[in-house]
Amino acid sequence: MENVKVGSENRIRRVVSMTPISVDKVYAGDFQKEGTKSAQIRQAVKTTSFYPSKQVTSSHQDNPFALEEFGFGEQSFENIENRVAWIDVPANCSADDVLAKLPENSVLFRMMSNRPILTDNQVYSIEANQKTMDDYANSQVVRFGKGHEKEGQLVLDANGKPQYRAVFYSNTAKEDIDGRTEQADDFYASTQISVEMSGAQVVSEQTL
Repeated sequence: MENVKVGSENRIRRVVSMTPISVDKVYAGDFQKEGTKSAQIRQAVKTTSFYPSKQVTSSHQDNPFALEEFGFGEQSFENIENRVAWIDVPANCSADDVLAKLPENSVLFRMMSNRPILTDNQVYSIEANQKTMDDYANSQVVRFGKGHEKEGQLVLDANGKPQYRAVFYSNTAKEDIDGRTEQADDFYASTQISVEMSGAQVVSEQTL
């Protein structure tokens, strides 16, 4: 599964490809619903970004000639993101049963936001005083991954705000959703995240 996306002002061309969804395991969790098990599913998303070696436009000026007409070369950068999600399956299902049930165009899509991303079930858990907004914020906030020199530290977006990430399963092809904004005060931060933000690193373009 592959598609091509072009960035702002036609400067960046991106080619996105996805592997078929695989099933890591089927298991019974600690708070499993009666008659169900949990299936841990995974999909790798490869994004190759192509940047022109030279620019003929700016933030204030267009050009009637397309970059291709100049014959400039491109530089490419590759990023592979492993997405993981969990779905409820019948208690008698095996990993092979789950794999056989997945539609051909099923995907794991990503949501990004400057506020915790809540499902209806999670909203209910907050209203029932089972969880707090801070609980979800602390679990979803974007941090540098394992092996990075800043492993475990916050990654703020280009506007210096905390960003939250969640992955969901869809039976049909679905675009990623980016709800992050440029408004300076449009974000949520738990007490823990607020304390950490002073030393967090801002990124100009985050490929997660």
